[in-house]
Amino acid sequence: MLSAMLVVASTPSAAETYRWIDEQGNVKYSDRPPQPREIRTPTPEAKPSFDPKTTDAKAQEIKAPEVKAPAAKIPEVKAPAPKVPEATTPDLKPLDVTRPELKTQPEPKGVDAQSPPRARDAKATIPPLPLPKSGPTKIDELLELSGARAQLVGLVARVAADLRPAPGQMSAADLATIDRILAQSLRNEAVYGAVRDAFLPQVDRPSLETTAAWLRTQVGRKIIALEIASSQPGAEQKVAEYTAVVKANPPPARRLELLQRLDWVTGANETSADLVAAIARGLSTAVSAAGPPESRLRPGQIEDRAAQVRARANETLREVRTMSMLYTYQTLEDDELSEYVRFSGTDAGRWYNTAMRKALVGAIGKAVEQTVTELVRAVPLDRWARAAMPAPQPVK
Repeated sequence: MLSAMLVVASTPSAAETYRWIDEQGNVKYSDRPPQPREIRTPTPEAKPSFDPKTTDAKAQEIKAPEVKAPAAKIPEVKAPAPKVPEATTPDLKPLDVTRPELKTQPEPKGVDAQSPPRARDAKATIPPLPLPKSGPTKIDELLELSGARAQLVGLVARVAADLRPAPGQMSAADLATIDRILAQSLRNEAVYGAVRDAFLPQVDRPSLETTAAWLRTQVGRKIIALEIASSQPGAEQKVAEYTAVVKANPPPARRLELLQRLDWVTGANETSADLVAAIARGLSTAVSAAGPPESRLRPGQIEDRAAQVRARANETLREVRTMSMLYTYQTLEDDELSEYVRFSGTDAGRWYNTAMRKALVGAIGKAVEQTVTELVRAVPLDRWARAAMPAPQPVK
């Protein structure tokens, strides 16, 4: 269910924001790259303030392009709806999908000739039916059933990769330091623990049991398996290829309507935008605190910038989400997708989506802030700023 709520860090080209320091020492933001004459060259006497560059979510990266500030791009969250690469769970042993009872239903006859073909690479292994429960469902069990734990692994990996400077921008020693900090600060279990701790106070026992029961159904397990499968490495390229097919052969209006309803009832686009804003807020807070006192941002200024990033990302995320959802759920029949929409609109479905949204946004934002604080403490801001400066142009 997590991927139905996310599309973050996946579209490097959409809604990009550029940050630089002008000759007067002011931090500037724009939707176009700065010209060389607009950027102040760092000097030993005056260290430039570092501030992250953020992007939308089509994609997946928080990169620090050549003209952008160190920490990077806040991606748009692409992919099937930020789905995260699958993490092996000890208690769920995959079954062979070639077994008759686990095969995906065949394409129904009479399907619109213009419907995009169903890609074979989106198939997923459906886990076996869990044993009947005799006691209350544990929080960890719910997060396993929902696919949240498995998909968090991929999300954390993308954040870590995007906080790392591009090759050649920093010295080998600095890159080694950065890699060590990223490995220590963005450990999968630590981030999962933070999400779990933030989720725990919001638990409503009746809603939790109802959600767990639905996730144990055949359609629930099939949907979660598809979401985890589409979050695996290489999914971004497959989504891009599938997008080209969809543009040439648009899906039926009924399919688009169901996906729009799912997006609305889960608050998926809002969650994606909130996550982009949380990452931007964490970056700005850490970088501002590391700069000279006179250039530090006030809390209100940081919130204003996070709100601006969110507003820019909000609309651009919608198209990315639609394509990601079309890819992820392409093997679902309309009645199965309708059942997903129905459950998501129940009290239990709304409870889960709201609780996960708050837990995820809070945990990821704090993780980014803590990680960037360590990064700029170990590698001074002036070296990050120099890494973001455009390379000299050859003389013609």
